[in-house]
Amino acid sequence: MNVSASLRFRRDRKLAKQLLGGDELAFKQFVDEYFPRLYRYASQRLNNDSDVEEVVQTVLAIAARKLHTYRGEATLLTWLVQICRHEISRRLKKNSRDENVMATFLNNDLLKAIVESVESEPNNNPDAEYQRNEVITLIQFVMDQLPHHYAKVLELKYIQGCSSQEIAEHMQQSDSAIQSLLARARNSFKGLCGEVLQTMYGQPHSQEGGSDG
Repeated sequence: MNVSASLRFRRDRKLAKQLLGGDELAFKQFVDEYFPRLYRYASQRLNNDSDVEEVVQTVLAIAARKLHTYRGEATLLTWLVQICRHEISRRLKKNSRDENVMATFLNNDLLKAIVESVESEPNNNPDAEYQRNEVITLIQFVMDQLPHHYAKVLELKYIQGCSSQEIAEHMQQSDSAIQSLLARARNSFKGLCGEVLQTMYGQPHSQEGGSDG
């Protein structure tokens, strides 16, 4: 180990000890030094600035909780980057899951109508994009409010991609009973979405539109 590396390791161990001791100046130094470095690292791997900032804040929070485990065997930056890499991976997986759920639902007319109602504001209202990003949260919230058998049949149909016959076998009912249940579940889902949209955004949701099979 060269002299500069040795000094760096000693300096990092000292900083960690000061942080554990509650030294406020050390904490400011820690944030000032490592926040921008972690931000640059994360921004090269994530496309959304809000994701980058949230990941970096999460990394610093985790580091604060786990600082007592830092033994100085690597530099603080290396230790923090390892945490950051894990959080980025977790965020990318979450984003991928969300996109898959969104894509599945957007393939049916029911959710297309909901998204259109959210996006159909004049003059490119900046709130529209934010509201569109809330659709996944809306879906999850509405599914939680539905009767269990409605939520289950919709999840099997639109998230897992099961046919009505497969759902019938899974739920031990006839195919015609499942198709009837799906129709009732869709109507209930659509109505509740309209109520939630009006509550959240002050936008009445039209009950008109095509049905999905």
